[in-house]
Amino acid sequence: MYIALYRKYRPKFFEDVLSQNHITKTLKNEIKLNRVSHAYVLTGPKGTGKTTCARIFSKAVNCENQIDGEPCCCCKTCIGLEDGSILDVIEIDGASNNSVSDVRDLKEGTNFVPTHCKYKIYIIDEAHMLSSSAFNALLKTMEDPPTNVIIILATTEIHKIPQTILSRCQRFDFNRVRLKDIKDRLMKICEEEKITISDEAALKIANCSNGSARDAISLLDKCAAKCDEITLKSLYDVLEMIDVSYILNFNNYLLKKDKNNIIKIINELYFKGQNLESFLINLINFYKEMLYYKVFKEETKTFLEYEEFTSYFKEEICLDFENINIILNELLNCYEKIKIYSNPKLKLELCFLNILNLLNSKNSSDETLENSKEVECFEAEKTIKKSPDKIEMKEKNDNNETKKEYEQEEKIKKIENKLEKFLSILKEKNIDIEIKKD
Repeated sequence: MYIALYRKYRPKFFEDVLSQNHITKTLKNEIKLNRVSHAYVLTGPKGTGKTTCARIFSKAVNCENQIDGEPCCCCKTCIGLEDGSILDVIEIDGASNNSVSDVRDLKEGTNFVPTHCKYKIYIIDEAHMLSSSAFNALLKTMEDPPTNVIIILATTEIHKIPQTILSRCQRFDFNRVRLKDIKDRLMKICEEEKITISDEAALKIANCSNGSARDAISLLDKCAAKCDEITLKSLYDVLEMIDVSYILNFNNYLLKKDKNNIIKIINELYFKGQNLESFLINLINFYKEMLYYKVFKEETKTFLEYEEFTSYFKEEICLDFENINIILNELLNCYEKIKIYSNPKLKLELCFLNILNLLNSKNSSDETLENSKEVECFEAEKTIKKSPDKIEMKEKNDNNETKKEYEQEEKIKKIENKLEKFLSILKEKNIDIEIKKD
């Protein structure tokens, strides 16, 4: 029976887990130092290695020939846990086993010692799906568990886990898998499976996975089943993706304010049966990358998620910050509403026409402002040219008046000083003087 690629190439060691070194290093150290906790919660986006790490951890803590915190995958325990013949590691689906009775069964199971392993381990996947009463039943077990029991919760929605549970667990937050790591893993799988794939196609699959290694490998599996050689063109056909030429044409027509061709693009995609929501998402990503390109320039590659766009970014096709901001705001508003709108094509057309109107009104206001400034400058220059002598005479008169005022103030100060000296002499000689004002 054929085994799906994401199952076949599921990591068996911590070092094979992509982009989670901050977690795998800690778990390995705990195993090496024999400082294993009684409860863990693993949280993060789907396909980033939560359940995989829980399984590797389960084998490593019970491994007979543990190597630097890693399982050997060769001993009787590792092989038994891998093929399911040893039942000391129990995986529970929280979505379908979320009642109080299910958790009570778990609680009763913790009273029995492991049959073969050092630890009995319960892995509860999708733990956020447990009911409130189920969490309450689990609380006592997590608060005071048997010494040979470890409970691992895996969830994509950590906010739904009660704080009373979280406070009794070691928490590990998984990151989205880096684009380069996914691409490298895809290329390695293709090499082993003798699948022909181009670098551009591998990068595009990695982009579409949204940071999920599992999703990326599943997409690769789908493409490999439908075509002998995976190229960027075949990828667009197989996965019904939007060709980047539509995005570039849209931007070009936007720069030209060509509303007729913008509407034609939507009609062409619509009658080809393409997903307009996917087109909208691609546009949002394109203008987001353009914004990063404008901000970071030389450092763009550090921040871009969609490297396929970098080769197209040149100053002549890039808008300014304000215009990019206008476009992104309108596209994001449209994306929120297009899912529930009965006519997505009309909604998209109205969105694009609104963007054109906003850009036109902004440009016209900018032109008006520039023209008013030019008029002011022209009038000032005209005034100077008409009466340069008068302006010069006015400046001279102002300077003369200032000089006269200064001289007059100096004379008054001198007279006041002399008067003060005279009055002090009279006072020393006991001579009274009366000053009369006429």
